[in-house]
Amino acid sequence: MTIAAEGSLLTRAAMALNEACRKADLDADGVTLLRDFANTVYHLPAERVVVRLAQANTPGKFDRLVTSVKVTRWLVDQGFPTIRPLDVKQPVVAEGFLATFWHHEEHIGPPPDPAQLGPLLRRLHDLPPVPFELPTHDPFGTVRRSIQAGLALDEADRAWLLERCEALAETYYERLDFALPYGLVHGDAHRGNMIRTRDGFLLCDWDGVCAGPREIDLIPTLAGVRFGLTERQRSNFSQAYGYDATRWEGYPVLRDMRELQTLTAVLRNAHRDEAAFAELRHRLDSLRAGDDRQWHPF
Repeated sequence: MTIAAEGSLLTRAAMALNEACRKADLDADGVTLLRDFANTVYHLPAERVVVRLAQANTPGKFDRLVTSVKVTRWLVDQGFPTIRPLDVKQPVVAEGFLATFWHHEEHIGPPPDPAQLGPLLRRLHDLPPVPFELPTHDPFGTVRRSIQAGLALDEADRAWLLERCEALAETYYERLDFALPYGLVHGDAHRGNMIRTRDGFLLCDWDGVCAGPREIDLIPTLAGVRFGLTERQRSNFSQAYGYDATRWEGYPVLRDMRELQTLTAVLRNAHRDEAAFAELRHRLDSLRAGDDRQWHPF
C-alpha cells in the first residue's frame, strides 16, 4: 500500500486555527503543535490556551462538542477536577474544522497510574444528575463509521469488522444486564485522558461524554492489558473505584467492543501514516486470530 501524502491536512488545520483564533479574539503568536492524530491540538502560549480542532464533516460532531463544553462547565460548577473550557462561544467553525478552546494545564511528574483514575471516576459517577439532556451512549456508531470510511481497509477486512460489530451488538450487548446504575459517563475514560498538575489530577477529553451504563467508563482500563497494563494495575484500579467489573458476566462483551473501538484512530490515519498502517494490520491480524498479543498505543 502507498501511504498518501497529506501535508495539506496540517496546512488546512493551521489555516483553520488562525481563523478560529481570530473569531475568538485570541493571540496565535508562537503557536505550537501538540498532537495531530484523532484531533489536531495546538498550544497558544500567549493565551495559555489549548485549541482542539476536529474535522467538521464527522456526523454529529458539532453537537457532541457543544455537549462537551456544556458538561465541563457544569462539572466546574460542581467542583469536579476537569479541564476547563474557555469562556467564549464555541465550538467555532473554521475552514472545515470545529475548534474548541481550553485552559492550558501544565503536566508535571510521571504519567498517572490507573489506580489514580479510579477515585476520579467514582466521584464523577456519584455526582447528582446532570440538569440537561445528554446524548445516549452509542457503542458502535463511531467505529462503524470509521470502518466504512477507512481508506486503508480492503473490502474483506471491512466486511469482517462490520459483521463483528453486528454480532456483538445483536447477540450480546443488547441482552446485557448491567450491574451499575445508568447515568453520566465520560465515554473514553483511561489514564491517557488524565492530567497530573500541581493541584492534583484532572480529567480531560470529553468528546464522548454521554448518558450510559457506568461500566462503559471502567472497561478502557480493564481492557488495557492489550496495551501492557498488569493484573496488579487493573486490580488496584478496580479497588480504587470500588467495583470489579471483570467479575461481571458482561465484561467479555464490553472488552471485545472496546477492542473494536480502539481501531478508530488508526483507521482514521492509516492511509497517511506508515506507523498507523502497520499498527492497524497488527491489530486486525490479532483480532482475526483471536489471540491476546499486545498492541501499541496511538
